[in-house]
Amino acid sequence: MEKIAILTVYYGKLPPYFDLWLRSCEFNETIDFYVVTDNKLCNLPKNVNIIDITLKDFCALAEKKLHKKVRIDTPYKLCDFKPMYGHILEDYLSDYDYWGHCDVDLIFGDLRKFFNLYKINNYDRFLHLGHLSLYKNTSECKEYYKLDGAPCGNWDEVITNPQNFLFDEWNGIFGIYHKHNIPMFEGRIFADISMIYKRFRLALNDKNYDQQVFYWEDGHVYRKYWIEEKSFKEEFIYIHFKKRGFKKQTFDASTTTSFYIGPDGFTEKTKSATLEDVKRINPYYGEKYELKELRRMEWEDKKAWWKKRITKLWERK
Repeated sequence: MEKIAILTVYYGKLPPYFDLWLRSCEFNETIDFYVVTDNKLCNLPKNVNIIDITLKDFCALAEKKLHKKVRIDTPYKLCDFKPMYGHILEDYLSDYDYWGHCDVDLIFGDLRKFFNLYKINNYDRFLHLGHLSLYKNTSECKEYYKLDGAPCGNWDEVITNPQNFLFDEWNGIFGIYHKHNIPMFEGRIFADISMIYKRFRLALNDKNYDQQVFYWEDGHVYRKYWIEEKSFKEEFIYIHFKKRGFKKQTFDASTTTSFYIGPDGFTEKTKSATLEDVKRINPYYGEKYELKELRRMEWEDKKAWWKKRITKLWERK
């Protein structure tokens, strides 16, 4: 069995639901989690470890390991450094076969089940998006970020410029792995919730159903859905809900064994999900309503693009 460590580097106020993230880590007892932060945390699961350093100290460590000056003016810029964590934090990772980076706006399911099912050891990178991605812990693999092929430019430009380049996703490391034919698992085995719609529905071309509800139960992430009043259940490696402004859950995160995850946050689950629960947790308002939401988002994107364009033209004057 591969020995695996998953890292999150987090500075600033933790989200109110962080205890639920910890609970989902706890159920993955064969995997070690590391939180790099200056937040003071206590009563952690046995498999969750704290690396207690400030952002300033993290920047100093990055410069020492990368032999470059770095610009991390805001915590969000850390996204560009995710593919480099295996190098920057290598002193904590020497005993592991794989290391990974993750976000905290997600709830883990049964990670080991999916790693085994899809044979993680066949890949140098397992999962291809920034919210969770794992890398083989070899001297070659942990420096693949230095290769050419990133659409956003070379790594040394990325780390010395305060602008965010999305180097952890399509615009960066993804392009490198594709150009050099490095084995990478890209299956969409996660529940990636779209930001466009109020209702919880999967992003891009992932399959959705009019009646569907998502929940975590005994260390697993599920979607239950109905077709012509017949129910089905599907399991995911994790659910990612993209920094929605959820409030703290009203139930005890340290003891819960089941809860729904929906557009209004987290609700404890005490029985088998029904269509009534869909109406309560994740109601469907109809195709016309969702089309209206889509068009509104497209219009907001256009306005943002024009604002950025006008600002650049103004700066040239």
